[in-house]
Amino acid sequence: MKKMMCAIAIIIVFASIVPASAQVNHRDDGMGIYFDLDATFFCYDYSPLQGLTEITAYLMLTRPSTPQPSVLAWEARLEIEGNPLIPIPASWIVIGEGATHYGSGPDYIVGVDVPITGSVTMLAYITLTFIGYEVDPGAAFTIGRIPGSTTFPEGPGYTAEVGNPIPAGLPAIGDWSRPSAYITWGMDFCNPIIPNKIMTWGAVKSLYED
Repeated sequence: MKKMMCAIAIIIVFASIVPASAQVNHRDDGMGIYFDLDATFFCYDYSPLQGLTEITAYLMLTRPSTPQPSVLAWEARLEIEGNPLIPIPASWIVIGEGATHYGSGPDYIVGVDVPITGSVTMLAYITLTFIGYEVDPGAAFTIGRIPGSTTFPEGPGYTAEVGNPIPAGLPAIGDWSRPSAYITWGMDFCNPIIPNKIMTWGAVKSLYED
């Protein structure tokens, strides 16, 4: 195993990044994790030469199917998998006026006082900062259903009005049980990635093995 100098310290701040490119076809009511506010990058290939680097992941809703695109409430399980030595933040920062998080742990049940509007809408964000330490770097982000949910039993979802739950469409890659966004370390992994190339975190880690 090649050891590369990296560690992740967690800073909950809003930051801009320049990730590697990947083609994205947004689905209706799509809920996915991206590395830009236009929801076009789902893979970030971090180079050791960048040094201290903040990488922000955004939970985005794309192409809402309601007549007036808006979000009044949403729910999803949000998980980040990486090296066990990497500290994972306690929570994502939820967006919206009067946003209230009613869930716990990785399970997010969020309501807002004023609907969030837009055809591409940020619901939450989290920032990881690479600072330099000897561990295997990287992370995989998965969106899933909240176990036991009666409102959205198959996967995450949202509502634009009370009493009208809308199941979320699948993200650009992955599904509700496999990662839909990645951070990798200087392996040029992101450039060839396409929507039907789905990898587990173990498969991503194998890129660093001799």
